Amino acid sequence: MRPGPAALLLAGSLVACGGSGGGGEDGPKDLVPPAIEITSPARGTLLEGATSVTVTGRATDDVEIAGVTINGRAASLEPDGTFSLTLEVAEGITLIESIASDAAGNQAADARGVLAGTLVDQATPVASGVAGHLAPPAMAGLAEMVSGLAAGVDWTALAASQNPVASGSTACGYDVHVTSVEHGGIDVGADAAAGGIAATVTVRDLVVDGHANWDACVTSGTTDFTITADAYDLTGLIAPRLEGSAIQVSLTGVTSGFRGFGVDINGVPGFVEDIIDGAVRDKLAEILRDKITEIVPPMATDFLAEFLADTWEVDLLGRTVGLSIAPVEMSWTEQGGTIVLDASAAVSGAEGGVYLSTPRPRPDDAAMASTGLRVAVADDLLNQLMAGIWVSGALEAAAVPVDPATLGAAIGADVDSATVTLMLPPVASFDTSTGTARLTVGDLVITAFAPSGDTVASFVISAEIDLAAETASTGQVTLSTHPARILGQVLEQSPDLLTPLDAQKVAAIGDLAIKQLSLVTDSLLDTLPIPGLPGAAITSPTLQPAGGYLLLGGEVEFQ
Repeated sequence: MRPGPAALLLAGSLVACGGSGGGGEDGPKDLVPPAIEITSPARGTLLEGATSVTVTGRATDDVEIAGVTINGRAASLEPDGTFSLTLEVAEGITLIESIASDAAGNQAADARGVLAGTLVDQATPVASGVAGHLAPPAMAGLAEMVSGLAAGVDWTALAASQNPVASGSTACGYDVHVTSVEHGGIDVGADAAAGGIAATVTVRDLVVDGHANWDACVTSGTTDFTITADAYDLTGLIAPRLEGSAIQVSLTGVTSGFRGFGVDINGVPGFVEDIIDGAVRDKLAEILRDKITEIVPPMATDFLAEFLADTWEVDLLGRTVGLSIAPVEMSWTEQGGTIVLDASAAVSGAEGGVYLSTPRPRPDDAAMASTGLRVAVADDLLNQLMAGIWVSGALEAAAVPVDPATLGAAIGADVDSATVTLMLPPVASFDTSTGTARLTVGDLVITAFAPSGDTVASFVISAEIDLAAETASTGQVTLSTHPARILGQVLEQSPDLLTPLDAQKVAAIGDLAIKQLSLVTDSLLDTLPIPGLPGAAITSPTLQPAGGYLLLGGEVEFQ
């Protein structure tokens, strides 16, 4: 059976593959479109290691073929209708659109995709698959975490647990006890610094009550006292470091001291007052310092939790997807901190499969710099995930609704069942030169069958789907998809259709298919390990392709 008129769907609107016809004013018009057959490359072709592909085929017409274009370039056309043209192909999926035109302007089109590049085993981790940059404003979240925890410490109980905070058993014995510790608030600052995060902790308006007992050489007694200080200040460097694939955090270079320290005590021997002004003062400083240095490193670890080595599993389209990240490089400067992680997405049922690998140097610090949080995700990581879901068969099963009633209504026929075949794995490409972050789908074939088992219609769809950055309800930057360009072609349709499959129907089915695939893709994108910060909301999210990476980020606001 000769295929029906092909159709070309561009930017969401269908352009029919037939012209207005030719002929003179007195002659009959030519309304019959030509036919085009591509003999090479076949659908689903993998061009591993190739940088070009030669498209060959034959175009025929009942009158005369005027020409053939392939991706807008004129092909070499022989008298018998055969043609050829060599196209350069980049790594990824290249969509090939071949159009044959007759002398009257009628057209027929063929659309297919080829996948070029280097394919690696599905189990191969993506080196430097994720990188994150924390600008100085992002450190505010750590400061708030430390401040909140420090403010919740029962400083009275902590100090009382150390009682007596000073004591002596010489001929002039003494012991000093703390009964309460109050403060006017705790301020914490965190800023980017060479080697880590500069931390400052200030405990304001300290008031410490207690009592002292003494048994001096000639007298003994007890009295209450009050210590006040304008502030207790501690500074240090939160210094994350890599140990293997783990991040260890320490607080180094700690300095601390009181400002405006004073003691209110009367009627005691001078040596007791000296003890409170010396030994007790030092003990209080030790209690505050030890607790703060105990709090800060675990808080910093929690703050960096999504950049730490981790593995987890998610259920996706009926398959178990194992994800893993491990930090491999880290640097901290006055402009912020950069953490680079190897990453991997392993899909149950994809064992033995391959994915397109296009390793690139990770974006440099200048590209990663931001005024909040920026995360770079390699296209290889998305391609590994997509290829795994594709080879497992789960993507085809969920990509297009094959409910007979849905397809039957769209085609205008009694449809009993349908098959979906995606001949190539979807491929992501993040192109700096064009500024596009794109997911390309090549050769999605949908075939609908009548109750008799005969084919009602068969058509193929290819698409370029743009990626956009959005903010999830959690405040984390996520990826979503938006159809940009769709190529559709009718492969076969039954002559028994009351209304032949026309441009509008192909448009509706193609739009439905790509929208459904986009929804499935969105759920896949949600599984990508895109690190965030605890309690952070991203405002004005940005998306920028950068040489095989997608840079996501935005300003940071902490809840």
